[in-house]
Amino acid sequence: MLILNCEQTRKLEQSAVDNGCTYLGLMERAGREAAAFIQQALSQFRRKTVILCGSGNNGGDGFVVARCLAGWSGDVLVVMLSGQPRTGDALTMYQKARETAGVRFSGYPDDRLEKEIQEADLIVDGIYGIGFHGAVKEEYLPVIRWTNRSAAKVVSLDLPSGVACDFGKIEGEAVQADYTVTFSALKLSQVQYPAMEYCGEIHVANVGIPEKVYRESGFEAETTGLWALKRILAPRKLNTNKGSFGYLLSLCGSRGMAGAAVMSAQAASRCGVGLIDLALPESVYPAAASAIRESVFTLLPEQENEISISEAEALLSGKLAHRTTACLVGCGLGTSREAQKLVEYLLARSKAPMVIDADGLNAIAAEPEMLSKAQAPLVLTPHPGEMARLLKTTVQDVQRHRLEYAKEFAVKQRLVLVLKGNKTVVACPDGRVYINTTGNPGMAKAGSGDVLAGITGAFAAKRQCEKNEKKISLAKTAALAAYAHGKAGEAAEEKSSASYVTASEIIRGLQSI
Repeated sequence: MLILNCEQTRKLEQSAVDNGCTYLGLMERAGREAAAFIQQALSQFRRKTVILCGSGNNGGDGFVVARCLAGWSGDVLVVMLSGQPRTGDALTMYQKARETAGVRFSGYPDDRLEKEIQEADLIVDGIYGIGFHGAVKEEYLPVIRWTNRSAAKVVSLDLPSGVACDFGKIEGEAVQADYTVTFSALKLSQVQYPAMEYCGEIHVANVGIPEKVYRESGFEAETTGLWALKRILAPRKLNTNKGSFGYLLSLCGSRGMAGAAVMSAQAASRCGVGLIDLALPESVYPAAASAIRESVFTLLPEQENEISISEAEALLSGKLAHRTTACLVGCGLGTSREAQKLVEYLLARSKAPMVIDADGLNAIAAEPEMLSKAQAPLVLTPHPGEMARLLKTTVQDVQRHRLEYAKEFAVKQRLVLVLKGNKTVVACPDGRVYINTTGNPGMAKAGSGDVLAGITGAFAAKRQCEKNEKKISLAKTAALAAYAHGKAGEAAEEKSSASYVTASEIIRGLQSI
């Protein structure tokens, strides 16, 4: 699914018209699809509906919704906030709505409007569309506030009014929607903070634009889907062995952090990698070995409770030269100087793709120049705090510029950057961006990131074993790992009675994909 900015959305619509559609037909389909969503998802909220319409094409969509809901909702009130529409297509839809039985109209201001909104059990927001920018007009603010204070369910058309299409920042006040029915594709602000928090649950409506037009259009980012994931998790051929599915060398774990190594390895195993070699300090082995039986172990010698660097490097050198198809580095590795040296060593020596998480990222943040020594493609998987350390900034700054910072870093460092969180951003070295739409807040739990790292490592290791020319890119592999992680979390939440899920439950949820 594509994610578009305002200009790209307008070009998409123009291309659709150039290929035989009409703007009036697109508006009719948009309103009908929004009404169909309302009738299906909100059938219990049909006593009284208030539809807020501006003077542009978003208001035109609202007039179509009003026609479609007439007779379904007991009372449909259309509020004209700016008088008659100023565009021809919206004026046509307004005139049709005026001729529809069961639809009544109100101007603005109106002394009765606050009471009408308070008594509504469904409000449809069609004040502003994708062309909005800046702040809501002061004269409309009472309507926005009445809407947000109402007990009614709120459905916004395309974008909540007050939210600009291209930016996550909100200037002033905006409608707080329970649902947003957006047309043709996701909009850029719907995957950026804090704008995305105003959208509620987002439903993308097909307004009849030909598939050919979508394929030829430009876009800002895109999402992934289950159809693509099935390539990595496809049924196996009969004549295969463990070597057919990759060899993952995992340098994870330290004193007090055995769980991170275990969970990442368990997740990788569940994703079908052929063999996992878990390299960890000798002192951690008993705890790790009792929790995971599928891995082989490389025990790194210790001296005075610290890894012996020379001996560890000698052991890892043999592993890297043997059959490793991907490396996973950092989960619970610790922040000692020895751990940092091992990360630097692997960056300089590994020819296989490397997935770097947690303390591996902390090592890079402490010595950024080590990235320049990398000999293999890299996937970095920071959460906002780790990203802030990499960029020498604050978490708040990272959250305000998630897509921008991820893309800049990936292009500058020529690597894949997976910025975790709600709507995980996967940025590619060529500037492409994937946005993940799976998962839930219940996954915000210790160990969840270790699970994602294990999934990503497994997918990267398996990818390297593909022999055909259509091998999935490492960036898309990372995007699919984020998608699988989120789907596993959704499956785990369905089976859990709590408002959160544990990392172990997410691993079990991988079975449901």
